Amino acid sequence: MLQDLDQLAARIGLLVQRTRQLHAERDALRARLSDSERQQLSLKKRCTEHEDELQALRASMSEHGQSTEALREQLARESAERQALQEQFKRRETELQASLQARDSELNRLRTAALSARERIDAVLSRLPGASVGDQA
Repeated sequence: MLQDLDQLAARIGLLVQRTRQLHAERDALRARLSDSERQQLSLKKRCTEHEDELQALRASMSEHGQSTEALREQLARESAERQALQEQFKRRETELQASLQARDSELNRLRTAALSARERIDAVLSRLPGASVGDQA
């Protein structure tokens, strides 16, 4: 009987350890997601700056009568780069969100298992000799 309790206590200890690990992993994922979001904002700012620069170049071109072909090519490159960056960050955000959801799901499953184990321990303890009459009821 005590051996069963020792085994159950060891399993609960493992569950607690795994739960803490999952918490740490979830926090790390949230930090990575936050970093990715900051990077995304930074890249959006750069894209906006590039777009502003392109607008300034367009204005300068019209004032000076320069050829528009070079500016069109630059605009196309900048637009393609911006779109590629946006797609890259959307994919990364989706991956991080999926990973975070998986960790949260695992954490909820472990919480349920820990609660079930706690209830079984309480039931076993209440049936031990020497348990008070109120505990057995």
